[in-house]
Amino acid sequence: MTAKEYLRQLKTLDCLIKAKELEKERLMALAGKVSVSLSEKVQGGSGGSMEDTVIKATELGEQINADIDKLVGLKDEARGLIDKLDNNNFKTILSMYYISNVAFRQIAKHMNYSIGGVFKMHGYALKDFGEIFKNR
Repeated sequence: MTAKEYLRQLKTLDCLIKAKELEKERLMALAGKVSVSLSEKVQGGSGGSMEDTVIKATELGEQINADIDKLVGLKDEARGLIDKLDNNNFKTILSMYYISNVAFRQIAKHMNYSIGGVFKMHGYALKDFGEIFKNR
């Protein structure tokens, strides 16, 4: 795994968590809309699709919690490696982009650099980070 792939997994896992949270919200909204008629309750007795939907949402919530735990651990590890960089601008760019999930445009605005300057520094930061990552 390259240094960039290592850092990129933070953003990917963060996006996956958000996608699962949206799916869980959708399932819970769907469960609220599902109505079971009295005759289905009496005849079926199995709980019906509302119960199944709530169970699926609960299981998804457990997956989300496990993913969050993994993400927190990965971010802590990455933060420790990023902190080993000598250049504070490199630390800021990598931390904001990969740890805090801030867009390059916002990083440029925050640091008072052009977006091109931030892209260029990001490349240098990844190169320096790669050395630290390789020697960890």
